[in-house]
Amino acid sequence: MMIREFINQIEYEVNTLFNDYSDGLKAREDSRAFGAMIEQRIRDNWESICINVHADHVKNPGKRTIYDFACRYNNIFFGFDPKTKDLDTDKYSDGGVCSVGNLMQFLANDRSIFVVIEFGHHEAPENKSLRDLNYIKVAPLHLLPANSLRIENLGTGQVRLNDTIAQVYPEINWDQTLDDFF
Repeated sequence: MMIREFINQIEYEVNTLFNDYSDGLKAREDSRAFGAMIEQRIRDNWESICINVHADHVKNPGKRTIYDFACRYNNIFFGFDPKTKDLDTDKYSDGGVCSVGNLMQFLANDRSIFVVIEFGHHEAPENKSLRDLNYIKVAPLHLLPANSLRIENLGTGQVRLNDTIAQVYPEINWDQTLDDFF
């Protein structure tokens, strides 16, 4: 199966996890806490997701990796990192992904695929204590259009997203290889 079909299956499974929140997710004290809640829900169900998409579950990594969940599919290692994107117009959401060095190590040396799972959310209009999910989009970072990425010099350099995954999703080049990306 091609990467696109695999990523679509992952996206379907993650969306299914959050279907029961059609009335909104409980807002948290800040964006980090909200993101941690999302991450924990996926973590609690990651092994089942892997089974459903016929991937080999990889035990959750330690804190010193650029990804939060992993699996092997067709002998390719995939590392997944959930990101939340606050879509409220009066909020700032920086699009930070990971350090340049760690990303290059993961992609080039390990020949692995780094995948972003993006959760676009906004304040529920009827209830300020809830967050409505606008979308959940899943995409390998190396397939995103080059103009959707930027590097900022924070320490060793940070890879950041200029746009949401939802905005650039139609522009993804599903045939691009890691070598093409480099």
